[in-house]
Amino acid sequence: MRDPSEITPLDGDDFLAVNRTNRERHREEAEQKAEREARRRGRRVPDGSGAALSEGADAGPRQVTDDRTPGRVVDGTRRTARGRRPRLVVIALSVMVVVLAATTAYFAYAAHQADQRADASQSSDAARQDAMDSAKRYAAAVASYNPTDYGDLDRRIRDMATPEFAKSYITSSNDARRGNAAARGTSRATSKEAGLQSISDREAVVLVTLDQTVTSPEVSAEVPEGIPYQSRVKVTLERRDGRWLLADLDTI
Repeated sequence: MRDPSEITPLDGDDFLAVNRTNRERHREEAEQKAEREARRRGRRVPDGSGAALSEGADAGPRQVTDDRTPGRVVDGTRRTARGRRPRLVVIALSVMVVVLAATTAYFAYAAHQADQRADASQSSDAARQDAMDSAKRYAAAVASYNPTDYGDLDRRIRDMATPEFAKSYITSSNDARRGNAAARGTSRATSKEAGLQSISDREAVVLVTLDQTVTSPEVSAEVPEGIPYQSRVKVTLERRDGRWLLADLDTI
């Protein structure tokens, strides 16, 4: 198994897996901290309640557009292996064309099924459209970042998300952001397709396609236009104070 410190944004699924592991570790640490606090106060914590007591950790994002945040760039003896990566990336891009075609076909089917389920709800067409538009906008915003100004990303997340999700998401992203200071990976994301899975007065679940392009000095010579990614994302929204807020975001 590769050392997690060797994983970079160019490693695709491996990079996503490392970020998922980091978030799970943060969640477990938060639960353990909450349990210790409860024991100290002489209070028993029911199973599964630790996260609810730990600064919004229960709403922690699972696979988010932050999974795309470039990871750590290594040096020294690891440079030789990294030097081969740009050539592999160019080869991998040709394979991506086939993968993206399959991804698009799957999403079309999943979105159709989701729309059929949502049609059974009593929500108006305007409410459904508002939920889908919000989900597309939020997913693209979370996956768009510049390593020189993460403060801007954090402000956007706090404005469009529930306080619980915003706090957990930003906290779990810190390690990857520090690694990206060396990689200097910049991401631009758009979302053009969405399908409503379910909707009520207080919550909506939307399936969204996310098209993302990551640029990095590591591969600028071989792929100056950047490395494309496409994801299928499940966005959970909560209705608060008359507007939809991002409550969770997970790749599917």
